[in-house]
Amino acid sequence: MSDQGDLERRRQALALFREAVEIAPAEREAWLEQACRDDPGLRSAVDALLVADASCTEPFAGDALAWGRAFRDEYGDVARDALVGRSIGPWRITGILGHGGMGAVYRVDRDDGAYTQHAALKLIRAGTDSQAARERFLRERQILARLRHPNIATLLDGGISSEGDPWFVMELVDGQPIDRWCDERQLGLRQRIVLFLQVVDAVRHAHRNLVVHRDLKPSNLLVDAEGRVKLLDFGIAKELADTTRAVTVDRALTFEYASPEQLLDAPITTATDLWQLGVVLHRLLSGAHPFGVTRETPVAHQLQQLDRDPEPLTRAASQASDEQAAHRGGHSPASLARALRGSLAQVVQACLRRDPEARYASADVLANDLRAWLDDRPISAVPLSRTDRARLWLRRNRGIATAAGIVVVALFAGTGVALWQAHEARAQARIAERESETARATLTFLADTLAAAAPEQAMSTEVSVRQLLDQARAKLDGRSLEPQVRQPVQRMLGRLYRSIGDDQQAVKLFAAGLKGVTPQTREEALALADDLVAYSDELGDLERNAESLAAAEQAVALRQRFAPDDPEQQLRAMAHLTLGHVEKYGLEWCRKRAESSLAFAKRLPSPPVDVVLDIYSDISTAANFQNDRRRLLSVSREGLAYADAHGIAVDSPVRRTLVRSLVSGLLLEGNAAEAERVVRQAIADAEKTGGYGGTSATVLYQTLADALLGQGRYRESRDAADRSYALSSQQGEGPRNLAMALANLTAINLMYGDYATALARSTQGVARLDEAAVSPEDTFRRTIERVHARALVANGRFEEAATRLEDLRARAARLDGEDSDEYAQVLGDQLNLHLRTRDAARAAPLLAELRTRMTQRGVADNHEQFGYFFAIEATLDRLRGDPATAERHQREALRRLQASASDVDVAIARATLAGDAAARRDRKEARRLLDEALPVMREALLPAERNRVDAEALASRLQG
Repeated sequence: MSDQGDLERRRQALALFREAVEIAPAEREAWLEQACRDDPGLRSAVDALLVADASCTEPFAGDALAWGRAFRDEYGDVARDALVGRSIGPWRITGILGHGGMGAVYRVDRDDGAYTQHAALKLIRAGTDSQAARERFLRERQILARLRHPNIATLLDGGISSEGDPWFVMELVDGQPIDRWCDERQLGLRQRIVLFLQVVDAVRHAHRNLVVHRDLKPSNLLVDAEGRVKLLDFGIAKELADTTRAVTVDRALTFEYASPEQLLDAPITTATDLWQLGVVLHRLLSGAHPFGVTRETPVAHQLQQLDRDPEPLTRAASQASDEQAAHRGGHSPASLARALRGSLAQVVQACLRRDPEARYASADVLANDLRAWLDDRPISAVPLSRTDRARLWLRRNRGIATAAGIVVVALFAGTGVALWQAHEARAQARIAERESETARATLTFLADTLAAAAPEQAMSTEVSVRQLLDQARAKLDGRSLEPQVRQPVQRMLGRLYRSIGDDQQAVKLFAAGLKGVTPQTREEALALADDLVAYSDELGDLERNAESLAAAEQAVALRQRFAPDDPEQQLRAMAHLTLGHVEKYGLEWCRKRAESSLAFAKRLPSPPVDVVLDIYSDISTAANFQNDRRRLLSVSREGLAYADAHGIAVDSPVRRTLVRSLVSGLLLEGNAAEAERVVRQAIADAEKTGGYGGTSATVLYQTLADALLGQGRYRESRDAADRSYALSSQQGEGPRNLAMALANLTAINLMYGDYATALARSTQGVARLDEAAVSPEDTFRRTIERVHARALVANGRFEEAATRLEDLRARAARLDGEDSDEYAQVLGDQLNLHLRTRDAARAAPLLAELRTRMTQRGVADNHEQFGYFFAIEATLDRLRGDPATAERHQREALRRLQASASDVDVAIARATLAGDAAARRDRKEARRLLDEALPVMREALLPAERNRVDAEALASRLQG
């Protein structure tokens, strides 16, 4: 037989095998007789593949060599032409990226016309004679299939070629090894640590999924042009849950980075990755390997060196070349050694302890210590002396120690005080003090009030910003001061209380500081207008919208009276928007005004940066309310780029609202893991600086809850939402904010499976709105009522839910129109109600309408929402008594959801498909699907959650 004919027979065999495995064993024999009746050789090949498949639960987790032999024994090895130019699955091979001992990595392009995509294809030859190597290859694919993280190269596709070669396709990463990337850009130590935290975050994700990488090294840590790390090559990764393989099966490793337990064939745990992270971090910081080995070092000498104690980080740095030191932020060897002394050296040492039990307990603890170093906080690796703690306190609180200077700049600049701007504030304070008797009186008061910040007073217990402000306020109340001294200090303290999130206290201080003040000069008027804007924002946060709008309009009047021809003041008058404006004029009017303000700002030669950033924040907030994902992402990124271009520090509070908008856009885009990373950094920055800018701690923690929810981490999400609600209650926020926080908790508890708590929370939220007499037409109220209706459905109160939803649908049609997102949201909740009451006749048209709406809005067919639509269609098929179509739709739902949905949603889809398989008596597939789904569901969901209840019941039936 010719080579071409041989290949064609293989393709036929594989095609028949793929159909045969989907047929119940009792019916398979008759089907095979019919399909292969005139070709006994073809039947023999299909049988060989079925035997190989029956030896395990999944071809990519079992005896890989058997698959290769099934083809090779039947047809023999044949010479193959070069693969470049050929297609495998929907991919065309366009080049070779690299070769390995058991296969090759190729550059591929999507070839099926669905969309344009470049990727990397990894292929192993069917004739490879190392079973361990082939098992590693196939295990890598299984591992990548369940690791979805922005810092881990994404698995895109996989299968077995017509020649019997296993393959998979993954994201093509165009980047450099992390050490080379850092050196070429001469990154300083802080920048290297921030970048390395991406690596740690990827490893943390792997560990949470019970995977140890075992081969962490710079060549597997590529950094792309945007500064994003991608972790590659899980070829020798180990699944901690896998106890079936002997320890000695896999000896593949890289000696330079191998841990002692790898070299000694001792049990592998997550501590192995911690060791390798320590080696990589040592190289990034000092430029040297901790054991002095390189790839060129002979193996025997490598083993000798690795048996010694690692070179201390500071000593390695002191022995670095001038060039290596200069690459680390312009250091000399001596200054680099000094900079690495202390916490960083101790972090690396803790990673490189020979006893695995003595290393960091987890990657989370390592990440916490690295962030502590960035924040000048004590680390957990080594207890600090009192002297060391004092030194860190001074670093961390250098702004508090010069708080008098910070305060004075607020009085005269009128732009607000942020504790992170200590250096600039001190310089302006010296100028202001010389210019004003009032400033001297103010400074004398503040110097006395803030004396507790002095180190000799603060070392016994660290003085917080809050304590400092409370002390200043108490002394101000007890002093007899002239109004021209007292009121500016009150307004300044109002700004500071706003920066730490105490809206109630801020409003009281602003009200007292502004009462009866009449400006006499242009400078006084414009400074007072800025204070009125800050006061207006505080009132808005407390939902005192009419008062907020009045203060904003008073600021506009001052600008128009005292600076009618000043373009900057015109911009400030145009740019400031509040909830009062939204309530009075509507969201669309406010959006258009913000867009006009931005256009006006761009025409000015040098517009005020803070005002421009506020405009970007307003536009992004409007886009968020309107679920305009594209505008939300583009505006927030444009605004942050503007901040970068104008030197706004990455931890500045003025960036918070834009960062929050970026996170919201990432969530709408389905990128929850990246959203989590961004919002956690924002929270860390806010807690470090004490400033939340135009947003608040409550909003940031709720945003974190949303990011965790998008990843199916319901328990963590509920904790973050609880924190947000607690902060809202403590700060005395308005009824809408508190009710919305309760609605968020309701939604999370519904997904988690705590239905009784969900209903209690939503009932409490609606009651708060009723007590405050919030109008039924209020947008926030209608959202909260919809969530309450979901809780009613989950608790079986269907009639009450139906009545509420009909009313909400009528209000949405009247107030927003039937083409609005609000109307569509109500349709979705009604669809859920009809599914729960098993009313397919009412549910089907709602599903069709929602599908049409998504398509008309230009949402791509591969969006995960269509995966959920297929799952709903499968439910309707079951209600109609059509199990075959239900299973087909459910398989399509699972396929789509695997691309971007959370692990929990994928697990639920698998468990549902297991029910379909069991219904047609394929117990083997049902068990396999449940084996994959139940561990995820048990980890994420409460036992009473309905999907888990159904899955557990099915598992019990299959065991019987």
